[in-house]
Amino acid sequence: MKGGDQVQDEEDDTETGRAAPQQSSLVVGLSEKSGLVHRSVKNASFASASASTAVTDTWHDNRSSIPVATIIDHQSGSDDIIAARVRRRRQSFLDDIDLDPIKLPRSTHTLLYTEPINSLPFVISVCIEALSILCLLLALFSNEFSSYKDFTNKVPANVNTAVKTAQYTAIFIALLMEVEIPTGLYLLKRISRRYFLNTFPELNYSQFVCANALFVMMGYLFLINVFLIVILSDNVMVIFFDFIALQFIQQLDGIAFKLARMRMLSTSMKEATTRRYFRTEFRRSTPGRTGHSFFFVAVYLFNLSVLLAGKIYVSVRQANGDYQCKSITARFREDIWREAIVVSDQGYEVRVLAYSYFNGVYVQDGNMHDERPVYVERRKFDGTEFDKTSPNPEDPYFRMKIPARIQYCNSIGAWVFMHENIRRSRDDNSDCPWLLRSEQTGVFDIEEVNQMNWEVWQGVIETTDVRITCNECNDNEDCNLNGECKRDGSCDCSKDVEGRTFLGPHCEVILKDNCRTIIGERYNESYSVIDIDWLGSGQVWEAYNRPIYKYNLGSGNPSFDGTDDLLLLMYSGSRWFGLQIIDGAGVNIFTEEYRESTTYAIKNYHAFWDEVYTMLTIIISDPVPRTGFTPVGVDFFTIGERGEQFGPFGVKLPLQLHNQTGRGAYRCSSSD
Repeated sequence: MKGGDQVQDEEDDTETGRAAPQQSSLVVGLSEKSGLVHRSVKNASFASASASTAVTDTWHDNRSSIPVATIIDHQSGSDDIIAARVRRRRQSFLDDIDLDPIKLPRSTHTLLYTEPINSLPFVISVCIEALSILCLLLALFSNEFSSYKDFTNKVPANVNTAVKTAQYTAIFIALLMEVEIPTGLYLLKRISRRYFLNTFPELNYSQFVCANALFVMMGYLFLINVFLIVILSDNVMVIFFDFIALQFIQQLDGIAFKLARMRMLSTSMKEATTRRYFRTEFRRSTPGRTGHSFFFVAVYLFNLSVLLAGKIYVSVRQANGDYQCKSITARFREDIWREAIVVSDQGYEVRVLAYSYFNGVYVQDGNMHDERPVYVERRKFDGTEFDKTSPNPEDPYFRMKIPARIQYCNSIGAWVFMHENIRRSRDDNSDCPWLLRSEQTGVFDIEEVNQMNWEVWQGVIETTDVRITCNECNDNEDCNLNGECKRDGSCDCSKDVEGRTFLGPHCEVILKDNCRTIIGERYNESYSVIDIDWLGSGQVWEAYNRPIYKYNLGSGNPSFDGTDDLLLLMYSGSRWFGLQIIDGAGVNIFTEEYRESTTYAIKNYHAFWDEVYTMLTIIISDPVPRTGFTPVGVDFFTIGERGEQFGPFGVKLPLQLHNQTGRGAYRCSSSD
């Protein structure tokens, strides 16, 4: 119990040779737990006789019992006289309560102003207070955040109803149990400088003020710790266990005081804790003023309002998904569903779906589903929204893209990947038509599902792996030291630094200048990164965070030289595809005439919706590791026969020299 307790009153009276009086309990003002010991008002009573004859009141103040009898003749009396008498007696009762005496708290904290600075009790008391403050500071700084951004990173994405209830309950309990603030303020308000020095002329009033100011400061340090415990916890038991630990720290000076009374901390401490200071009563000299009560109510309401406002602010932001990653990169394994059912304007059609086609950036769209944010697929070109208008909506190559979504479904208790135009069957009308789903979980933060088991729909349910990473950075290391972490949490990747350009959400993709042109080993043909400055600022033309290469006509491949065909090497989530865009039409799409349509097609490129694996795809690579930034060092194949008999990408004929596996088909144009 913080401060002291009233149990010691009888000890004090016995030590001074006085018999301890029996006291009735009428709780007024602060609780006894605050350490401010009040002498109770005794035997206050109001007795009523028959209303037809008389009314008798008996009043007992805290020194004597004075019976007051008033006989009122109802035939000639007045109700106003009765009401006036009741009001006077009520005010007299309140004045008596207001004058109820208090004693100094039974706490080693009190020794900070009752003992000389050079005394052992004072030194021990300072050590106990320092220990309490140290523990509170260690609890505060154990959260290890140095900025507001660090703080937001530690706040749970959201919490369930049980935890929210425990959080709000803990705030009210904290205000009821925290007694340093009301004790310190009450002593300062109740005991004036003159009153203090008249009672204890040998003491220093400035020490009294400083000690109680320190008491108040410790109380607010306690409340700050409570607030952090409340908002940083996502477990009910953790909240209350941490709360109990803080309360124990608050009780150290009260425990030390009791030990000192038992002569456990030295004889001088025993003497210090039994001096007259702890038996002297303070009575306010001006009864009837209610300003003090209003002041303490205002302090409580202020503390309550600040804590509740902070918790409500955090809860609202949690509900809006503000403490979750705004932008993520999803990497799906190359699981293939050969008969994916796609909803189109003509009804249903069947396509080959490689889930890796949907790899890339997903961003919160501001909507919530089942108390969790919805992540919407972004363009593979630059991670921004797909265009909502098309230069030629009738052309299938310029159709507008409908993005996929990653969201939580309460109906199955899992995070899912889904697309409104892809169904598991023609009769699939479920409210959560998932294509990939996590194991059952109730977590709010999508990053927490990264290590969970996932299932994929391939006509049947199979297991798979899903990797989700947050695209937001905290420092330059999160940008792999290849760019600058901006204040909005995105990486500004460096360009043309020592012959290197960096791509990707974390600047993880490295494009070396000597690899802007690559050369095939078999035919000595060449491909170059598209360098047309239609995008501004020298931006690299890219897809899925990899540069796009264009075949240089006449460079040596007999299949293309002498034609007007356009061959592009484009990454598509897990493999490189060689796309034969134009088939003898003699049209150069990289001219001003086709600028709008070409720019739209490249910026909104999507391997699935643009049906990258068609008869126009003539070259395909092996799956590329995450560190495969260019086609260099990757085995490539020309596609032969296709059909149900063969694999999902047909018969693959090696392009490597001597058909050697692992040799790689391309090299950089020059050494690094």
